[in-house]
Amino acid sequence: MTRDIPEPTFIEFEQTATNPGRLVEDLGWQRVVEFLRSRELSSSTLKAYERQLKLFYTWTQNSDWHNITHRDIDRYKQHLKSRPSKRGGTLSPTTINQALATLKSFFKWLTVKDYITRNPTLTIEFLKEPAKPPRDLAETQVNRLFESLVYRGDSEVRDRAILQVLSHGLRAREVCGLDISDYDGRRLKVREAKWGSDGLVPLKPAAISALDSYLGWLIRNGFTASKETPLFISLSNNSRGKRLGYSGIYDLVKDLAKASELDDIHPHRMRHTFATSLVAAGMNPLLAKRAVRIRSDKIFARYSDRALDIKMEEAFKEIYGGLEES
Repeated sequence: MTRDIPEPTFIEFEQTATNPGRLVEDLGWQRVVEFLRSRELSSSTLKAYERQLKLFYTWTQNSDWHNITHRDIDRYKQHLKSRPSKRGGTLSPTTINQALATLKSFFKWLTVKDYITRNPTLTIEFLKEPAKPPRDLAETQVNRLFESLVYRGDSEVRDRAILQVLSHGLRAREVCGLDISDYDGRRLKVREAKWGSDGLVPLKPAAISALDSYLGWLIRNGFTASKETPLFISLSNNSRGKRLGYSGIYDLVKDLAKASELDDIHPHRMRHTFATSLVAAGMNPLLAKRAVRIRSDKIFARYSDRALDIKMEEAFKEIYGGLEES
C-alpha cells in the first residue's frame, strides 16, 4: 500500500516549550506521552513526533484536546508557512507537511481511543511539494572518487570500506551507527534507520573485500575488533578509536570530491546513484525498492523515472550517436 503521508524529520526549525512544568502537569500532555508509548517506531522518529507535538502544544496554549478545532489546525498551518527557516527564508512545504502529518496521526489516535469525539485534522490539506529529481552521479564521477582514495594516507583502507558501503545506498548516519556485529561477511544489517527503513543490505564483492581488509587492518593496528564495537572508528588524534560521526563521513566525501575536482558532492548523492543504477540495470523495481529500503512508492518513482531517462538516452545514442556528455 502506498504511503502518501510523509514521515517526520523536522530539521529546519526548533522551538522549546515556554513552560516545561506545564507539560508534566497537564492531562493533555499525558495523552501525548501515552500516544508516543503506543507507537512502534524508531527512537529518532519518536523524538521527531514528540518535538513537533510539543511545538503545537505550546503554540495552542490549550491543554484540552477536545477544544481543538479544524480552524485551530488551519491557523497553525498558516503559522508554519510564515515561520523562518534555519536555512533562510520560510519553512519548506516538506517540513510543513511533516508537521501536519504528525498532527493527523496524533488526532486520529485520540479519536480511535475515544479521548475526543471529532478529529479536527480531517479537512486539513497538505501543501504541494515541488518534485525533486534524484541527483545521481555518473559512473565516471564515482570512479574518480575511488581513485582519489590513494591520497588518504594511513586512513585509505578505512575510507575505501566507507565509500564502498555508501555506494550501496546507506545514509551517512546509518553508516555511523553500524557495529562490527552488523556485518556477517556478505551483508550489512541496518538498524534504527530513518523512517523505519531497517533491513539487510547485500554487498558487492568489492565491498566485501574492502570491509574484510579494513577489519584485518584494525587488528594489525591494535584496535579492538569485537562484535560490540563500532564498525567505523575515528582516526583523529582527539577521538582516535571512537565511533566515527556524521561529520567525519561527510568531510571524507567532501575531501575526495575536492581531490577529484568534483563540485557539489555529498554522501547522500551516493544513495541516489545506487537507487537509479539498480533500476537502470534491469532489477525488478519492487526488489530495487527493497534493496534501497525506500517505503514510499512516490519517492521511489523518482529513481524509476530517472533510470528510464538514462535507458532512453542510451537507446537514442545507439541509433543516432551524438548526445555529448555534459
